[in-house]
Amino acid sequence: MAKLPADPAAGLAVLDRSVDCMQTVPTAAESIEDFFARYTGYLTAGDIEGLAAVYNYPSLAVTAMGCLAITDPQQSRDFFTQGQDYYRSRGIQGVRARDIVTDVEVPGIWVGRLVLENLDGRGAPTGLEHNAYQVVTAEDGTRRIAVSTPLDTFNPDQSSA
Repeated sequence: MAKLPADPAAGLAVLDRSVDCMQTVPTAAESIEDFFARYTGYLTAGDIEGLAAVYNYPSLAVTAMGCLAITDPQQSRDFFTQGQDYYRSRGIQGVRARDIVTDVEVPGIWVGRLVLENLDGRGAPTGLEHNAYQVVTAEDGTRRIAVSTPLDTFNPDQSSA
């Protein structure tokens, strides 16, 4: 059992300091559809720096295998560099967001799901990935991914029909 501080005011001071970094919620500078168009544009272009910039730090990747805290942009760079090699080796040259569903949206936070449609070199669908995201609004009004969760296992041979 945790020991309570002898001086209750000292405990309140610690609690007060813990929220000092909380700031007012900025207004989003782009719609969620525009955000995911930008995100998938970075994926398609292989723009590793753009992808690293679209995540909030720290952020969280949640999968059936566990949770991983993403604490710095280099982790994102490494992940997406490896992912580009994997996708390109399977003939996937692009991706687009579709079927965006907003589950909750309050100032500064968007929670929802979407389908990432993988595309071959001709722009034809070659597979689907279902994902959930929590997206936050940064101080400058840009949106950033705070939590990402794949809702199914990627199958490059999966039909998009």
